[in-house]
Amino acid sequence: MAASSWNLIECSASQLCLNTVLVCGQSFRWKQNGLGEWLGVIAGHVWRLKQSDGKIQYKVYTSACKSQSMNNTDAARPQLTADKTPLFTGTSSQLKLPSEQNRSNKKKLLTTGNVENNPRVGAHRLCRNTVKACSESNSKTQKASNEPLLETDISTETQNSSNRWGEKEQNPNTFSQILHDYFQLEVDLETMYKEWSTKDPHFSKVASHFKGIRMLRQDPVENLLSFVCSSNNHISRISSMVEKLCTHYGNYITTVDGDEYYDFPSLSALCGDDVEPHLRELGFGYRAKFIASIAKHVTQEKGGDDWVRSLRGRSYLEAKSELMSLLGVGAKVADCVCLMSLDQPGAIPVDTHVWQITLKHYMAKLNTAKSLTDKIYNEIGEFYRNLWGPYAGWAHSVLFAADLRQNKERAALVGTDSKTEKKKQGKVSLGKRPSEKSCDYNTKVSKTRIRNRKK
Repeated sequence: MAASSWNLIECSASQLCLNTVLVCGQSFRWKQNGLGEWLGVIAGHVWRLKQSDGKIQYKVYTSACKSQSMNNTDAARPQLTADKTPLFTGTSSQLKLPSEQNRSNKKKLLTTGNVENNPRVGAHRLCRNTVKACSESNSKTQKASNEPLLETDISTETQNSSNRWGEKEQNPNTFSQILHDYFQLEVDLETMYKEWSTKDPHFSKVASHFKGIRMLRQDPVENLLSFVCSSNNHISRISSMVEKLCTHYGNYITTVDGDEYYDFPSLSALCGDDVEPHLRELGFGYRAKFIASIAKHVTQEKGGDDWVRSLRGRSYLEAKSELMSLLGVGAKVADCVCLMSLDQPGAIPVDTHVWQITLKHYMAKLNTAKSLTDKIYNEIGEFYRNLWGPYAGWAHSVLFAADLRQNKERAALVGTDSKTEKKKQGKVSLGKRPSEKSCDYNTKVSKTRIRNRKK
């Protein structure tokens, strides 16, 4: 069987830069291959993504049992029609803008700093229904065909299946909608960058080299346990732990390019008495106790995965408080989950990177502080929300990404720009720089690293 053609979404690098967003410490399951393509798991499917010429191209690989069901069901397939509503600039034929009412709400939200109102631009909840994952016993013996699905291969089983994401929309689900919602493409990032830049000169300097950094809208359960693993940890080790959770406790999806992919486990799958000692054997350390405790407590006393996802309907302070009641979840982890999966764009996770950025560029008075106390943590969050507005968490993520080790080469250009401005403004030419096409710059760096690894 021939592979399906690539599907695409019109999206400029200034709206989304895959090469930065997928490795900036939000999600830990994306890997880049030698062709510059990204492979990862969203909504129980394996995705292959690549970006070029103002487009995000994607293929979707589903599980063995899903493929079998979809291939055997030719009748009653949903009729998919192209959405003619443009995305931002009128170039897309596939994505939807928020309703007029939502656009009106966005205007109001950008003039108020009230995070408690849970501002989410274009808060239309896209359908995230997915087919129930195969049990491990069935899926291990029934390996999937290594062929991606076309969007038209979605059967009525998809519409009637259990809703892993906690959404209850009745509209037929499409892969483009899942991707659109995952990257929150209804939020006009270019406009946000301009607004933040007018309010903050330092952000303006950094943003010129780090365009297209937006927040993912992840599954809350995966997001929560991933950041429990992040305590006193670095990105590569967190990624390894998350992968171990999936391979040992998640359902097998399919094999792509010789690699097996597994869905993220449910909390109920982590409730066994042997989970904590097993995770310790796998190298989780003290985090094993936190994961096992959260899984048991939430499953047995709060309603399981659905309870975590229900926090999307709570206010920022309520959701954060509920999360912090769980063993091993402090303010930073709670804010990460609020920002990256609970629709709280004003949440500000303060870690070592953000603390140092704050001391150096924004709140020098805190240099006398001996430690990051709860009072100072909250003060920093309020400072940024007052500075950047209701989407302060998104703005903060740009500075955070620029401070990561893998981005130091590009971040160094920010200092170069500052020195240049102090000289003859506009008269000193530094030649072509990657400021307007930072995503293209990332691609070049990635390809160079790939070539070096091959040598």
